[in-house]
Amino acid sequence: MEQDLIDYREIAEKYTFAEHAAKANDYFAKITIDSPVARKPFASPHEVPGTVGGIAMVVSGLNLFHAARVLDFGAGTCWVSRLLAMMGCEVTAADVSANALRIGKQLINSDPVGRHLNVSFALLDGPKLPFADESFDRIVIFDAFHHCRDQLPMIGEFFRVLGPGGIVAFHEPGPDHSRSPQSQYEMRHFDVIEGDVVVEDLFAEAERVGFERMQLAAYGTHPAFMDLDGYREFLGRRGDKGAWLAEQARLECEQRRVFFLYKGGHCATDSRSSTGLAASLDGLSLECTPAGIEVAGVIANTGGATWLPSFGDIGSVNLGAHMKDEHGTYDHDWGRLAVSTAAVPPGGDCMIKGLISWPVANRFTLTLDLVAEGVAWFELCGTHPVTFTVDRAMGLVERAG
Repeated sequence: MEQDLIDYREIAEKYTFAEHAAKANDYFAKITIDSPVARKPFASPHEVPGTVGGIAMVVSGLNLFHAARVLDFGAGTCWVSRLLAMMGCEVTAADVSANALRIGKQLINSDPVGRHLNVSFALLDGPKLPFADESFDRIVIFDAFHHCRDQLPMIGEFFRVLGPGGIVAFHEPGPDHSRSPQSQYEMRHFDVIEGDVVVEDLFAEAERVGFERMQLAAYGTHPAFMDLDGYREFLGRRGDKGAWLAEQARLECEQRRVFFLYKGGHCATDSRSSTGLAASLDGLSLECTPAGIEVAGVIANTGGATWLPSFGDIGSVNLGAHMKDEHGTYDHDWGRLAVSTAAVPPGGDCMIKGLISWPVANRFTLTLDLVAEGVAWFELCGTHPVTFTVDRAMGLVERAG
């Protein structure tokens, strides 16, 4: 009966922050490393499409980069923290439950890869986040915000601890979550908050505290299965499969909300991410010398990302050479040259001059391309490398193409 529905707001007001936190801690005290909860996002085949699809959408909207400072708010067993750290982020897993963080730390440290990841753990002991202003580049809240006692004040806290140009990503159930049978069951038997997430209210508060813009992600996780003819019809925009997919996505979106809040200001994009990597290499030339192949000329940064100095950590930009000899032998990493000892901003250029060692072969091709180390070769981002054919015996160099 409608009048028998439990109002999550009554449960939220019934207990203090500390009392709600104690309930969460008691729940996680019963979780072991072998439990389904500890196996997220692969707890069950039924949950995988929604959970994995959800994290894919969250990551798609975050524009992450190596060493991005990320807060995983309401981290629980820290499975999202682990995934973000595997992508190269510096993650802070924060939760109200010490037991949840204990399990998360145990899971991460028990993994041969995980024990080398950059994850720290922070216990939340009140509604005010225990972090300094502008501590993070990104914030992720995955199926945790609907458990918050007071949602609106947290929006201001997220704004405070987020740096300029930062992004907050939410993956949450929809505005009728509290009325679902499972939510009613959880509230009736365990007295926990299973709140609704009303995006309109959150967006209004986000605008009030200073977020520049807000966006929602519309997507579906359930595919339409079809035979080859049906697939061709779909690709040719014939038949009704496209309409079915759109309707399926709409139905799914009624039950969930994936949305993003964007803080104003400039968060410089650099070569720790492949986003914005582009260059012009047309100003390069080769010359045969007894000591090696001399590369000289100008390289221009035509993209939107700043290049980090050469021969540094991940994201440092170097000039790399691919060599293919007359016998078909191919060496993808024949040589490296420094591009710059200082960062190169968008629109900037730099002079290159250096030697690449001679291969054994007399005739070969040498292709020059930039590489953001540990991130991507620029060709993968759309830059055209330059290729030269070299005849060592004749001392001839000719640009190909």
